[in-house]
Amino acid sequence: MNEWKQVDPLMLHQGEKVLKALLESGHSAYFVGGCVRDELMGRPVHDMDIATSAKPEAVMELFERTIPTGLQHGTVTVLMEDIPFEVTTFRRESQYEDHRRPAAVEFVDGIIEDLQRRDFTMNAIARSLDGRLTDPFHGEADIRGGVVRCVGKAEERFEEDALRMVRAVRFASVFGFRPVKSLWRALIKGRDKLSFVAMERIRAELERVVLGPDPLRGMELLRRSQLLHYAKVPLNEANTAPKQRLERLAVLPHLAAEPGELRWSMLLQGLGVSGGEAAAKMKQWTFPNHMAQAAARIILFDEAWCEARGASSKTGTDRLRQSWIELQILFGKTTAELWLRRQHQWLASQHGDRSADLPRLQELGRELEQEQKWFLEVPVQHLQDLAIRGNDVLVVSEKKGGPWLGELMKHILLLVANQELPNEKEPLLEYVKAVVKHNES
Repeated sequence: MNEWKQVDPLMLHQGEKVLKALLESGHSAYFVGGCVRDELMGRPVHDMDIATSAKPEAVMELFERTIPTGLQHGTVTVLMEDIPFEVTTFRRESQYEDHRRPAAVEFVDGIIEDLQRRDFTMNAIARSLDGRLTDPFHGEADIRGGVVRCVGKAEERFEEDALRMVRAVRFASVFGFRPVKSLWRALIKGRDKLSFVAMERIRAELERVVLGPDPLRGMELLRRSQLLHYAKVPLNEANTAPKQRLERLAVLPHLAAEPGELRWSMLLQGLGVSGGEAAAKMKQWTFPNHMAQAAARIILFDEAWCEARGASSKTGTDRLRQSWIELQILFGKTTAELWLRRQHQWLASQHGDRSADLPRLQELGRELEQEQKWFLEVPVQHLQDLAIRGNDVLVVSEKKGGPWLGELMKHILLLVANQELPNEKEPLLEYVKAVVKHNES
């Protein structure tokens, strides 16, 4: 392994300058972890971490621009042309507290002892400046074999940091690797320790699964292991969701560029979480409130629209169109548009599936065209879009305000949205007069 092929040339040049400076000062230094792993796998390298025998103070003295990122753990961020490099002193870790973090770290002199503390063999490989690998746990062979294996005993690695169990699933999902039997047995045996891990950390790993190339594999591994049942906020649906429903999640890679609420609405629905439960569940999982509410609205919209579609054989196309308009008004234009985008991406993902029901997909495609047309035809969305205001209604009706006013304005909004009334002041006020007269007679 002599030349880097997956690294941006500027990043590589600056990273090698960091290594050279450390070596010329009499220290040992290596590229380590994800950058070495990804290079071996032919995957793009996004950052380059460095391990060194130099103590943090020596690193900070050696380089002009540094950030004391985590001095207690031996980590200093070195900035080279505004490119950050995490430089960490060789270390070993003492007993872990609450299966989350080491109680203390001890700096050591050798790279092998530093690699020994890492989670998986694929991440325990170091590369010297001249391209030689230090691979005491045969991580390169495991990468070629497509397996996820812990460094040393899996039970000990999971005892140290329980999040590593979710990370194992993430790596298996993203890389298409297979957890070795010893890892899987240790994961099942130790999964109750996941309750010690902060939800933010679990959510971050789950997001990487969702955004990966094969989220269905990741979710199936989570279902089989029942890991998420043991989180501080359990997601029990992931343990019981039938495989047929999880298969809908095959669309998730197609949603990578879409807003987060769209992806999470599909994931939660695939796991069987209802619209009424979704917002509370997501907030417990530390998602921002705005994303939780938006995802819940998409699910609620889908549930209501599926119900309307199911009844359309009895009600007919005109009533179905009215139902769409009512839902678009109720949930908002943004939610309706996100639902349409989600449906479009799902249909696109199914056309490459040989097992898909082609006639049914064609029917759904025609339905989506119809729904898109209705979406674009709605002329007003909010009360403020109307050509009249509540005060105008009070003047022509010569009545006092009350709940009736709000109900009438909403009714008028639906009539205008359905194009049964023009959005013009005089016709709308004439309609108000007719309603008032009818109610008084």
